[in-house]
Amino acid sequence: MSSTTTADISYEVVKEFDTEAFITFLIKKKLGLNENEIQNFYDQRIDGDSFLMLNEERLKECKIRMELRIKLINLINNLNNQKQPDTDSGPPKKCLKLIKDLEEDDDEKKPMKWLKQSKDNPNIVINGNYNPDESDFTKFITSGIFIDKSLFIMEFMIYGEQANLITRPRQFGKSTNLSMLYTFLTPTFTEEEKTQRLSLFKDLRISKFKWFIKSNFGNWPVIHISFKDLNIKSWQLMLNSLKQKMSKLYEKHHYILDDKKLSNTNEKFFKKILNGTTDQSYLTDALSSLAEYLYIYFNKCSIILIDEYDWPMKNTEKIDYDDVNFLFQSMYSSIAKDNEYVHKILFVGLLPISFLSGLNNVEHFPIHILPSIHKCAYFSDSFGFTQKEIEALTRKGTLKNINLSNLSSYYNGYQTSIGTNIYNPYSMISFLKNGVITNYWINSSSGKTLVGYLKKCDQSIKEKIQKLFYSFYSSQNDKLFVKVKLMSCLQYDIFKKKELEIDAVFTLLYYSGYLTAKMDGANARLKGEVVEFWKNTKIKFMIPNREVAEQWREWIYEIIGTDQVKMNKNIYNLLFKKDIKTFCKEFPAIYMDMVSYHDIGDTTRTKLHEGWYHAFVLGSLAMYHGDDYQVVSNREVGLDRADIRIISTNKEYNTNITFEFKVALSEDCDMMESCAEKGLNQIDEKNYRANTPSHVKTIVEVAIAFHKKHAFISAHVLQRIEKGSSISSNWKISLTAKSESFQMQRDTIFLVINISHMGFVDIYANPEVL
Repeated sequence: MSSTTTADISYEVVKEFDTEAFITFLIKKKLGLNENEIQNFYDQRIDGDSFLMLNEERLKECKIRMELRIKLINLINNLNNQKQPDTDSGPPKKCLKLIKDLEEDDDEKKPMKWLKQSKDNPNIVINGNYNPDESDFTKFITSGIFIDKSLFIMEFMIYGEQANLITRPRQFGKSTNLSMLYTFLTPTFTEEEKTQRLSLFKDLRISKFKWFIKSNFGNWPVIHISFKDLNIKSWQLMLNSLKQKMSKLYEKHHYILDDKKLSNTNEKFFKKILNGTTDQSYLTDALSSLAEYLYIYFNKCSIILIDEYDWPMKNTEKIDYDDVNFLFQSMYSSIAKDNEYVHKILFVGLLPISFLSGLNNVEHFPIHILPSIHKCAYFSDSFGFTQKEIEALTRKGTLKNINLSNLSSYYNGYQTSIGTNIYNPYSMISFLKNGVITNYWINSSSGKTLVGYLKKCDQSIKEKIQKLFYSFYSSQNDKLFVKVKLMSCLQYDIFKKKELEIDAVFTLLYYSGYLTAKMDGANARLKGEVVEFWKNTKIKFMIPNREVAEQWREWIYEIIGTDQVKMNKNIYNLLFKKDIKTFCKEFPAIYMDMVSYHDIGDTTRTKLHEGWYHAFVLGSLAMYHGDDYQVVSNREVGLDRADIRIISTNKEYNTNITFEFKVALSEDCDMMESCAEKGLNQIDEKNYRANTPSHVKTIVEVAIAFHKKHAFISAHVLQRIEKGSSISSNWKISLTAKSESFQMQRDTIFLVINISHMGFVDIYANPEVL
């Protein structure tokens, strides 16, 4: 039965609909109208009576797309054919139960009310143990612990477009939701099967909506396939792997062959796919042909669910990207663009791939999707866990004394456009299973690929990434965003270039889950206002949570380079050991070895020049950022802003370090020494010791004067005199040191470089272990 069949409703009933009831009727018909078309009917005040008098020209004035105009004209004609003659004085036709439900004052008449339930009334179904690696809905609901996301089915069927794309990071519940959709919609062939499958949903919220179940449960032919884990070692192996997936898919629908309704040509095609004896052209048409065969069998259009739609494109290290791109672009185009046998299609994956945008009709629903005219951000909280869901989940668990603040710090932080924070579901389920707050989601193979891309970035991108990391561990009011343009679509082959654009890098990191975005415009949309987005609009990005921040810590080490990290640890640990004499001697040598003057830029641009040195040292200090120390940059303290401070946040460690940087106009040793002394005096005069934590007993103050590849250091160690007080006069200098002449530095350079290259540099596990 096609989607425009009217056997369940009469002309008389439709004729009496007011505008609101008429719109609800159209939504339930699942004709594929988008929000703008529905709004146009609202604006034109179309009710049931005026709808029955619409024609092609009038529908065109309502800005209805051509393919939908055809469906609506067929619907109008079918309804008008039921019109009773004027002489018919008999009783009106009985209103069916479905229409009675529409007329009652219940959830069905208020289609937005059930969306609100998704946030306000978490529902947890417990039938087993926590299993973070399970994605099959049936296994999840029968032998696991399931956070009810069943209203996603209604949201998709009622408000989803004809062609939809939902992107989320890996392990955010995408496969489980698709499995749930398939289980609910796909036909049942026996009453026993129908009863058994319907029982899976009896404890879920969707079970309350009898009208929706009657219209949709088991009533749609569904094509469900995942393209994850195709063999990508070579082009031929990938094709063979794809043939196997298509063969298994066709095997699920073998009943079509048994029905003997296919033509000889179609039957041969079906058997070729089934037996795996196909060429590339057959694979391209496999999904669109199956939709046609299902229509022949069920007399109803299909719903297509494609999981990991972008997996083949993002795993083409050993295959020509253009070949893979062309194959899947052709395949997806055949089902998503003007296919009369497809009712709805849902692509699910990590990234919005560029060729989908070329199909024009694919609607993208990222986590930051702005609210619609119905004031709902569709699907924004359908993947991942909300705060209220986490609270309900932890209440029902066996773990005691759970600190929700710690959980939020570790696993929360992905933001929707309307301000809902989303927890990483995989990490949360893993925590509840193991009872340990640690890193579960990071350190995957995808991370290795991403860090490879980051290594190719230029210094300016690396500096932005480092700033995001440092900012994460700072106080709440001091957190930084990096503003970058979010690209609407990507091609994976762009990352094979030698130089990467910052927009592409941050777009990839965002959709991969390593950043979250703060979107503007949601409040205006919720008020019904128009929001304009220009092509150059930039989005605010930041690190979502501590688990991801720890991944960034590892990546920064890799980006900097292992040898440099070892040298950094060795040289900066000298300061925590209060060995400032050795630091003043060795830092200029290591600095000269690690940098090229060409990296520094134009020495006449003093501000930019000083900023480069600042970023260089800041990047070197990434290792100290975390539980025990905060590395803060350019934050107000005392009477000014200190360049960099390493502040102890763990009472077991009692040393702070303060850096001040100066740029000398020449490499004259006396001039550089004078600059360094000014920096050291500035620390004292501006009272950068203010607000030092009471447990800190020692401050190491370091002033570095730079000129091109040269550095000169003046430093001293101060001890606290009186307990508690942090004023400048309460600190006494116990040790001073400064760099040697450049000739002596050059002798040291030769020694340090050779020792480090021979691998004899000592690395301390903790900077304060002597």
